[in-house]
Amino acid sequence: MMASKNKSAPSGGMSRTLNYIIIFVLAAIIFYALVLPAFTPKGTSATTTSTSTQTGTVTLTPSTDIAGTMVTINGQMLPKNQSVSVMFDSTLLRQTQLNGTCATNQAGALTGCDFWVPTKVTAGLHTVKVMVGNSTLTNNFNVPGYAPPVSTVIVTLTSLGLGFVTQLVTRRVVDLNKERKMRAEVNAFNKEKREATLANDKAKLEKMKKRELQMRQEQAKVSTSRLKVTGITFVPLLLVYYLMATFLGGYGVIVAFTPIPIPVIAAPTLMASTYEVSLFWWYFLSSFTFSTMLSRLLHTTT
Repeated sequence: MMASKNKSAPSGGMSRTLNYIIIFVLAAIIFYALVLPAFTPKGTSATTTSTSTQTGTVTLTPSTDIAGTMVTINGQMLPKNQSVSVMFDSTLLRQTQLNGTCATNQAGALTGCDFWVPTKVTAGLHTVKVMVGNSTLTNNFNVPGYAPPVSTVIVTLTSLGLGFVTQLVTRRVVDLNKERKMRAEVNAFNKEKREATLANDKAKLEKMKKRELQMRQEQAKVSTSRLKVTGITFVPLLLVYYLMATFLGGYGVIVAFTPIPIPVIAAPTLMASTYEVSLFWWYFLSSFTFSTMLSRLLHTTT
């Protein structure tokens, strides 16, 4: 009777774990697909005007982001050796709103021409006209419905929720007591091995080789439990992250600002002494912070 109870316990715990994940994913889908859209500001629609001449192609990078962000224009097969003007909706951008070399080269290519999205724009699609000589090329630029600090809070709370679910799964799947015991045994073994090495006790070191092999096998079994956590949570967490990124405007959309310049992570903005952080990096920083805090709070570290 006791044996049957012990066998059924893990499956019951796993079932509850999967239920937690399913509930969390469904809650995230409802939140991002129904709740937030209901409160999202209604955006404007872009109007594309035809032009008499249109030579070549231009692209905007990014094509979706918040007001005040910097956008790079790249083009090819454009009129050669021509200066470039940029119009955002019906507003011709001033020289102070442009950055880099906004002119085509001898091959008709345009590179390194940036512009700052006007700070006072509504959510939705906007037209960006790139005028090169007698040619005008039109692209759409999307401004998401949420910007910092609202998007900052959304990403932070999402990373907190994902971290909490991961720690719950860890408590269900990993035998933490066994893991702690194994860590203590490994530390004691390593200490004993160091002492034998310093004492040049070859006989003891020879005996310890068999123990070391057994210990590594036990460590591998314990480590497998941690891998199971990753296997169980990877797809659901990836789905939630995809929903969040899609709703906010993409993986590279700006969701936070910082007064501290951080190489690679934080880029300069139009505002002095302010740096912008994209969704990917802010989510990474939030996840790392909350993962450390929650693992200590829920005692999932060993």
